Amino acid sequence: MTRRRVLEAAQRLFLTRGYTNTKIGDIAAKAGYTRGAVYSSFSSKEEIFIALIDQRFDAQLEQAWQQVAGSISESDRLSALGRWLSAEIERSREWGMAEIEFAAHASSDPELRSRLAEIHRAGRAELAEFLEAQCAALGAESPLDPQLLAMIITSLARGLMIEWMVDVTTDVGSAFVAAFNQLLGGDSAPSHIVPAPLPSRRT
Repeated sequence: MTRRRVLEAAQRLFLTRGYTNTKIGDIAAKAGYTRGAVYSSFSSKEEIFIALIDQRFDAQLEQAWQQVAGSISESDRLSALGRWLSAEIERSREWGMAEIEFAAHASSDPELRSRLAEIHRAGRAELAEFLEAQCAALGAESPLDPQLLAMIITSLARGLMIEWMVDVTTDVGSAFVAAFNQLLGGDSAPSHIVPAPLPSRRT
């Protein structure tokens, strides 16, 4: 219970304040615990953020599988993938900002950087497995190694999030879907894929 409440409180604060501006004391207060109670479950703020990265990636991949569940035709599957990809950018904007902050913080700490790299590699391996399964379901062979494809897609998502932070008029959903289709060997984004609408940035 303590661990779950700490993670929930920390995620809300990271989304609203960012990683750097969130302190352990803030997380403890938000969760309704003392700092000692937080430290009984996590050794540091870094440990909390890493736990959230794991938790969020598992949830994202589960949502991806749910999106394509029951998709029989190629059109249905591509549409489901397109909706998931574009909606994921919209859902992850604030988190993406915090994750970029955390990556910058980790880059100056060799041990933390190594742990983050390990988590990224594990995440890419799971995404590669998902993408390979989708290509097989579509009766197509990925033109790229699934691991490389997964790395390109995750890097593209992060890059588009940065672009959206700077220019909220950028249609990152359509850009993501078009690039995804190209990576799978298509000529252009299928007309039947309609990216989820992206809201204006909140102030």
